[in-house]
Amino acid sequence: MLTLIDYGAGNLTSVKLALESLGCEAVITSDPEVVRQATRVIFPGVGAAAAAMQNLNERGLVPVLHEVLQRGVPFLGICLGTQILLHFSEENGGTSMLSLLPGMVKLFQPVGSQFKVPHMGWNSMKQCRKHPILNGVPDESDFYFVHSYYPVPESPYDIIGTTDYAGTRFASMIGRKNLAAAQFHLEKSGPVGLRILKNFTRWDGTVPEEPSFAPVTGRMDAAVCPVKRRIVPCLDVINRRVTKGVKFKDNIDLGDPVELARRYYNEGADELVVYDITASAEHRKIDIGMVRDAAKAIHIPFAVGGGIATLHDMAEVLEAGAEKVSINSLAVADPGIIAQGSQAFGRQCIVLGMDPVSNPDREKFPSGFEVTVRGFRERTGMDALDWAKRCEDLGVGEIVVNSVDRDGTRIGFELDITGQIARTVSIPVVASGGAGNIDHLMEVFEKTEVSAAIIAGILHTGLYTMEQIKTPLADHGIPIRK
Repeated sequence: MLTLIDYGAGNLTSVKLALESLGCEAVITSDPEVVRQATRVIFPGVGAAAAAMQNLNERGLVPVLHEVLQRGVPFLGICLGTQILLHFSEENGGTSMLSLLPGMVKLFQPVGSQFKVPHMGWNSMKQCRKHPILNGVPDESDFYFVHSYYPVPESPYDIIGTTDYAGTRFASMIGRKNLAAAQFHLEKSGPVGLRILKNFTRWDGTVPEEPSFAPVTGRMDAAVCPVKRRIVPCLDVINRRVTKGVKFKDNIDLGDPVELARRYYNEGADELVVYDITASAEHRKIDIGMVRDAAKAIHIPFAVGGGIATLHDMAEVLEAGAEKVSINSLAVADPGIIAQGSQAFGRQCIVLGMDPVSNPDREKFPSGFEVTVRGFRERTGMDALDWAKRCEDLGVGEIVVNSVDRDGTRIGFELDITGQIARTVSIPVVASGGAGNIDHLMEVFEKTEVSAAIIAGILHTGLYTMEQIKTPLADHGIPIRK
């Protein structure tokens, strides 16, 4: 029996859907007796170490996890489920963890402002030794990461693969005997992530070849740790149809959101954003059925926004299979919801959608830009840069800067306020609004420190395919996911 451990740490739905796409059934449980009978265990997770350990202790899962691992049951950790296998984490002021593998977990200390924490996006893993769950996976394949802390095994011989980020070479896959664990999200890493999951479902828990050398990890030159830039298609949805206009006006119908999501996933999109753009105005919840269908169709991360008013709404969206929740008007009306969401689900799940418009009144708006809400219809009187800094302090994990002045115009991204925010905050920033050609993407990546760029019209109308976008960017020297 393949068992997914439920300890309140999220991403269970995404893992289960990924397994189902491979034809594998899995049982989700928090019952120690059910876990004890498992023939394979997957231990996923997102969020904070202290809360995860509290939940594991309250549910009586700690001793049974030790038991099944010692019995030789094949055991796979994912993301937070990898970190809490070790002895101790620096997170939450210091947290004692499961001690299933000797080692600790450290916070990234970036070298240079271009490196943001969380480490969010696609990065490659160098395979340090052969392992059955890596059969058929090309060396230095790209995987999807989202984490602020990283594992440091006590023995370098427990390292299966390494990844470079922020001036640090860290262990991105670790394991010993019947235990293997990945810092990245297998369930959202496309075909290579699915291949590892499939290998795990066939693995008997033995490792025929022991490592013969110890990988080198630790601090290194930041210049050899390029940041992969993400290309993110955006789907604006009205009545379950994708639409596109200019500054939210004169919208035209472009097709079914789930079908478009599947197409862009197959073409190589790095993430997706889905906005139910009339949900808030119509005082209704986001279309949860659409979120579920999208989660079944794609195996990359996606964020959703619109019609999200409470923590319960956030939980519903994440449980339906989304990785991130985008909030805009709600955050302005109730900034406390940011801290509450970050604490409940982890800051990596909370995205601030910001719609700044240029304002020449530098006395009131030192950045030159004012925050708007309600689909650009209302001005807030808040300076865009001040709002970005405040939201970072409250617990936002990523900021999308969607220029009101450039939305749908195809004249290029707004580099001024986007660049200001990306230089100032230490979390990832995404540029949005105005993409019309490849040069615009090159420009925003070369002239600002954004981690990603959102595109819409140039993709939906067939002006470019994902390959026609990514290939020239890579040829120009922009680090792009393979």
